[in-house]
Amino acid sequence: MTRRIALVALLLAAGPAPAWGQSLFNAGGIGVPTDPLDGRTRALGGVGIGLRGAALLASDPAAAVGYLLPTIVLTAQPTWVEFSRERTDEEGTFRGTRFPSLGIAYPTIASLVATLTLESFLDQRYEASWTATEPLGSGEAEVRDAFVSQGGVSQVRLGVARRLGPTWAVGISAGRYTGSSTRRLTRGFGPGVDSLAVEPFQAGGFWGYSGTSLSGGASMNLGTVARVAASLTWSGALNATASDDTDGDSRSYDVPIQFRVGGSALLAPGLAVSASLSSADWSAVDGDLRGSSSTGRVNSYGAGLELTRARLLGRTAPLRLGYRRAELPFALGTGTPTESVWAGGMGLHLSEVGELVRAAVDLGVERGTRSDSELSERFWRSTLTVRISGF
Repeated sequence: MTRRIALVALLLAAGPAPAWGQSLFNAGGIGVPTDPLDGRTRALGGVGIGLRGAALLASDPAAAVGYLLPTIVLTAQPTWVEFSRERTDEEGTFRGTRFPSLGIAYPTIASLVATLTLESFLDQRYEASWTATEPLGSGEAEVRDAFVSQGGVSQVRLGVARRLGPTWAVGISAGRYTGSSTRRLTRGFGPGVDSLAVEPFQAGGFWGYSGTSLSGGASMNLGTVARVAASLTWSGALNATASDDTDGDSRSYDVPIQFRVGGSALLAPGLAVSASLSSADWSAVDGDLRGSSSTGRVNSYGAGLELTRARLLGRTAPLRLGYRRAELPFALGTGTPTESVWAGGMGLHLSEVGELVRAAVDLGVERGTRSDSELSERFWRSTLTVRISGF
């Protein structure tokens, strides 16, 4: 037991961190919100609330009451992206992998379930380069600029969920923002420029993030066939503190309140339907930004179908299909950028004792687009979640 707890603590310390940018829209505002959803939720097109059964999601704090044994949940998410720019006819591809969430649920006394999670929040990792001609001395010279942003914002969250009789459940969690970003601009010059007279240069810096958040939610079971849930997440200011040698100022950003509601129900034995939506108003961030602006209130919604009695190799293997549409809070061009996704996937129960699942994996595969007037992206995204109970 001691070894297992030490291993979990080490994994939590390693944390989720993007290995490479998930989108070029990261360059707008303070990054792209990265919902730390699991493979089942992604496959069903959901926004992270209202699904039947247990879940370890900050967006649905009450869902943790479904865990009857100590449980570890780890999610990984690779992405492959193709992009194009309308104005410059530029095209390209990139890929990356991140670990959006890692957490523990631990049942305690009085039907309480304690949770500890480390989750992604904002992805700020991207690269850009361009070439231009600038006046130099009595003539002109080719200038080659490269900008690199590495890092992002995560949050450590501690929560508790409790069942209130056979129908109701409530949950609450407190989070602490963490993470950092490093940004660097490098300028070089093309052929014909005397490197002794005009030297290449770099500018940039390092910012560390801090702040707090609170989430609360409740769910209600409608017999054994349906579940409805709602949650609210409040955030204090997100503080970006510049290091002493940084060519830039410390900043503070107003993170909006986010509201979510969702539900799921059995349409027939072995067939379930789910739907959910979320809303947040990022308008207050406008005064904190330089060189960009918020698109204001953004909404996300999704729906899905789940065939719960499907089997593979003699094991339970639910099949899932979903659709999700989301608006992004920061644009590179005009208008509100949108993300539209068709998704599918499956689960596989690796170990079951009666109706108790002790080990399982969930895979969600998404094919989607993101676009505004300036940039268009087409992507494949897969989300793999591993759950182990009874450690």
